[in-house]
Amino acid sequence: MGYGFIEYNPAGEAIDGALPPMPRVKNHFRSLPYQDCTAALDAIESSRVSMGSKLCLRFIILTAARYGEARYSDWSEIDMAAHLWTIPPSRMKMERPHRVPLSNAAIEVLERPRSIDDGSGWVFPSPLRPGAPLSENTLTDVLKRVGLHDRATVHGFRYSFRVWAAECTSASHAAMELSLAHTVGSSVERAYMRSDLLEQRRTLMQQWADFLTMTS
Repeated sequence: MGYGFIEYNPAGEAIDGALPPMPRVKNHFRSLPYQDCTAALDAIESSRVSMGSKLCLRFIILTAARYGEARYSDWSEIDMAAHLWTIPPSRMKMERPHRVPLSNAAIEVLERPRSIDDGSGWVFPSPLRPGAPLSENTLTDVLKRVGLHDRATVHGFRYSFRVWAAECTSASHAAMELSLAHTVGSSVERAYMRSDLLEQRRTLMQQWADFLTMTS
């Protein structure tokens, strides 16, 4: 008796409905333990990479910002006197403006790119393409150069910040989540929540910067 193959399932869709759904596997970004982030900043600072790449990555770690938010940052978004970075909704994942309180260390980072200003308006312009921001893979290349690529991604530093905030501070859950530009609460709760907790987040981000720079 020969065996052949059929192109349909003779059990039909009933058996599919009886089987439990397969769990989705989440791909987590590689991230450093927050205890190792100060050493990471030191390694980046001493690396032989372009000034713009070095400063942009440092700025991302200090602000817990997303890669694209920092890479496309424009000087018109920065209020140095108020220590505030306002990202327009067009560049935010949730399509809402996001205010980022800037720590003293973040302001120090922003004072240094003036030496690489190419007149384009980008805070961190490309060293190779005048008038353009840093390329997409630039910061990943920095992590490779300093030997961190196997342990961390650029985005993973946001997770490092979040774990540190939960374990080492008394900040509210809302302040921690809003620092990452995440939504907080249900749609009803968000409708009644008019504040972005800027001052709470300002304290939290200064604490993060102090932690990161205590030995760097």
